[in-house]
Amino acid sequence: MLIKNQYQILNTLGEGGFGTAYLAEDSHMPSRRQCVVKELKPISDNQEDYPLIQERFQREAAILEQLGENHPQIPRLYSYFSEDQKFYLVQEWIEGTTLETLASQPNPPNEAMMRSLLTSLLQVLDYVHGKGIIHRDIKPENIILRQVTGEPVLIDFGAVRETMGTVTAGNSPMAPASSIVIGTPGYMSSEQATGRPVPASELYSLALTAV
Repeated sequence: MLIKNQYQILNTLGEGGFGTAYLAEDSHMPSRRQCVVKELKPISDNQEDYPLIQERFQREAAILEQLGENHPQIPRLYSYFSEDQKFYLVQEWIEGTTLETLASQPNPPNEAMMRSLLTSLLQVLDYVHGKGIIHRDIKPENIILRQVTGEPVLIDFGAVRETMGTVTAGNSPMAPASSIVIGTPGYMSSEQATGRPVPASELYSLALTAV
C-alpha cells in the first residue's frame, strides 16, 4: 500500500478507535528512511464538524513539530496532511524497545535503572509542560528506549486523538460541544478520567508507570 504516492507501508504497528499506525518507507527520500504514518479518522461523520477538526489538527500538528524539533526525546514530525476525510501524521521512527516490552522480559528494569529513566522523563515533562502541553497518555507502551543510546523517548501525544474525538454543537458547527477522554485506565488520575488533566496528572501517570 502506498499513501500519498510517497509512503510505502511495511507493516501495521497498531490499531485503535481513531485509526491505524503503520511503519513505512519514504520513497521520496534517497535513503528511503523509515517513518511512522498515523492514519486518523474523526469519530464524527458530520460534515459540519470537518472544518473545526481540520483547524485543530493543523494546530496540534504544529505543536508536535515544535516539540520534536527542539527535544531529542520526542519524535520529530516529518509531515502532515488530510485525504479522503482522514488525517495523517508522518513521524520519526524510534528504533528500540518499549518499557512495556522491557518489563515483561525475564530481567526487567531494576530500581537503579528506573530511577535513571524517571529522572530523564521528568526532564522531558518539564520541557513539555513548559510549553503548555499535556501528553495525556503516559504509560509503559508509550515510552521507547532508543536502541543506540538507551534514552527514553516519549511517543503518542494524546491531543491529536482528542481532536479526532471532537463533536460540535448541532446549532453551531464552529463551537466544540464535547470531546472524548484521552488516557488509559490504570494510569489516569481521577481528574484526567473526568476530562480535566493538569500537569500534575502526568506525574501520577509516570509514577504508576514506574511502579
